[in-house]
Amino acid sequence: FRERFEQNRDIYLHEFLYPLLQGYDSVALESDVEIGGTDQLFNLMVGRDLMKHYGKQPQIVITTPILEGIDARIENGKVVGKKMSKSADNYIGVTEAPIEMFRKCMQIDDSVIWRFYDLLSGRSNADIEQIRKESGPLDAKKLFAEELITRFHDAAAAATARQQFESTYLKDGIPDDVPEFSFTTEGDGLSLSKALNDADLVKSTSEGRRMIEQGGVEVDGERVTDVKHLLKRGTRSLLRVGSKKRRFAYVSVQ
Repeated sequence: FRERFEQNRDIYLHEFLYPLLQGYDSVALESDVEIGGTDQLFNLMVGRDLMKHYGKQPQIVITTPILEGIDARIENGKVVGKKMSKSADNYIGVTEAPIEMFRKCMQIDDSVIWRFYDLLSGRSNADIEQIRKESGPLDAKKLFAEELITRFHDAAAAATARQQFESTYLKDGIPDDVPEFSFTTEGDGLSLSKALNDADLVKSTSEGRRMIEQGGVEVDGERVTDVKHLLKRGTRSLLRVGSKKRRFAYVSVQ
């Protein structure tokens, strides 16, 4: 609101309804303390104001930093990026499989990993500073991933996830649990873009074609850039999509 007010831009009445309703919660509950993210500071302060008008002791407001998503970057010394959320697909799910959590931790930008340490790590400041001095960004992210997975799973799961990640993503290996698909076709073969979609490696055949054109698809270890490529009948192929976020599938065509 402040930015638009200073720029003499319109602020509509209905935009105040949400903070007023949230603020009245504090009145009804007679809150002593309310905790929220820094993005909720205005709404929390409205609660304090309303409590004064109703003759109640204003609540104490405590705010916490907002954690950015795994796609955040440092620009001009500031963290830039959307806050972590499922809708933005930039989140690490606490109920996700350990290997998926590990993989997502490794996607965090080298310069941003310390922000995650500051907000999420249970290590002491001295320990974090020692990691900064003695470890490169890659090792720092591995240590952070192990700590996070240990918290929501256990240490054994964290160690296994690290081993799986290093063998699959750092050494260009193939996971042990690659899904198998079998499709039938009446023609000479199945188009690669359709196979990618049917094997749940992409969200649509058009996305599959884009991935092929951009060089993000391999068939049996060979990069394919021809969108008309066919998987011939009677063959079984290993498909791989992506570079950082690699997805695999075996596809048999009958």
